[in-house]
Amino acid sequence: MSEVYIEYRQGSIYPQTGWNPSRPYPEYPFGDHNIQKEPNDAYDMIRSLFQMMGLDRDNFGKKCWNPLGAYISPGDLVLIKPNFVMHCNENRKRRENSMACLVTHPSCLRAVCDYCLIALQGKGEVVIADAPMQDCNLQVLFEQIHFTELLAFYHRHKKPVSFVDLRKYQSEFNRNKVIVNRIYQTGKAVDVDMGSLSMHERRSGARTYQVDNYALAQTEQYHSEHRHIYSLNRIVLQADVVINFCKPKSHRLAGFTAAMKNMVGIIYDKASLPHYTVGSLEEGGDAYLHPSKIKRIISSILEQKIKHENQHQIFRATIDRYLYAVLLLFERRFGKDPYIKGIWAGNDTIWRTVVDLNHIIRFADQEGTLQGDTQRRVLNFADMIIAGEHNGPCQPEAKSLGILMASESAVAMDMTFCKMAGFKEEKIPMIKALREHRPDYLMPGQDKKIMIYANKKEYQGDLKSIKFPQKWHFRPHDSWKSV
Repeated sequence: MSEVYIEYRQGSIYPQTGWNPSRPYPEYPFGDHNIQKEPNDAYDMIRSLFQMMGLDRDNFGKKCWNPLGAYISPGDLVLIKPNFVMHCNENRKRRENSMACLVTHPSCLRAVCDYCLIALQGKGEVVIADAPMQDCNLQVLFEQIHFTELLAFYHRHKKPVSFVDLRKYQSEFNRNKVIVNRIYQTGKAVDVDMGSLSMHERRSGARTYQVDNYALAQTEQYHSEHRHIYSLNRIVLQADVVINFCKPKSHRLAGFTAAMKNMVGIIYDKASLPHYTVGSLEEGGDAYLHPSKIKRIISSILEQKIKHENQHQIFRATIDRYLYAVLLLFERRFGKDPYIKGIWAGNDTIWRTVVDLNHIIRFADQEGTLQGDTQRRVLNFADMIIAGEHNGPCQPEAKSLGILMASESAVAMDMTFCKMAGFKEEKIPMIKALREHRPDYLMPGQDKKIMIYANKKEYQGDLKSIKFPQKWHFRPHDSWKSV
């Protein structure tokens, strides 16, 4: 049996002026002078989740309460994995809470960090780390969401909390969406070969995998028949504990993103991250539905654009970019189907990549060798005080729910979110596959039951029997209207 915990407070909001708690909790390590007047619902809700989970039950309400001591020991390296997908919301029509529905909110991260520090007892460190999209400017993002204030707070108090950009490099695009520069990071890679254990091996025949803004040859170095390598940032595998704090949203490739999909952000070289398979469904791919000469030409142009960008031929890459745009408009108007680049419910690739990464985070040792037993402890949270619906992950619209979730099982959390959001399980490839072939290592326990515990009685019990309010349902991405 897997357990999912839901804290629901209708009307809850994020604080605007700071991330300190607004109440002097006995266990709070920074003193009464670091209590703020503005309510901090996120901090209060995180604390309530820990109490609901029964963590360090005997000491609740005491100065010595240490809820995360069940997961974290002194001396551990704790990696907190938020969702920092992009530095701006590309939705130009709906601007309200545009960043709050896009990224994990700093107030949630601050609360978890405080309890991690309590558990570490002065020994070890906390690293907040993510590999956002290739063109995400983290400096701009941090200034917008005031994440720098969080890091500055811990720096003032001499606490070992830092941030690491897990990417190999950040790309700078010009206004024509052409890469003009790459800023390389200092991290090191560890390659993990899933081999025959990869979910990609469950499909027969040789396939060509594609990743947006990366050449086919780059991805082919990592993925071919019986060989499925993922390039991770080394610090991820050095972690003793991973706290996965996702921001659930509708998603163009996967239907939705929640706990499992958030593991995409542990990658160092994104060329190792298959997004879709080249070609139409009839041709053994899943980039689009029907065979199309125009779409094959579009794919060739995008490949040529990448080549010109790598050679720093900006003018030629710009021509490629505009040729692509014109042909895409033509195909969407006159083609047999509107889909392209795996953005539709027929994408049978991305969920396999996601499941592989969730296996790796649990079973790969520090050198990237897969073991038979778990290598690190994982705890999952979902920030849905404000979530993102419609055209996520880059253009979501704010959906105010007032919910935080927690679970040791990313699978159970995703299945709960799927039902909560009103998506049809049989229409979401990852959920459908996990229902049919769910690997035991992804959901601890001997049976398939998911039990929900909540601060509202009407949302407690077996997930199968719970009816969530229709007002919680999410609008899917335009290319996933059938879900």
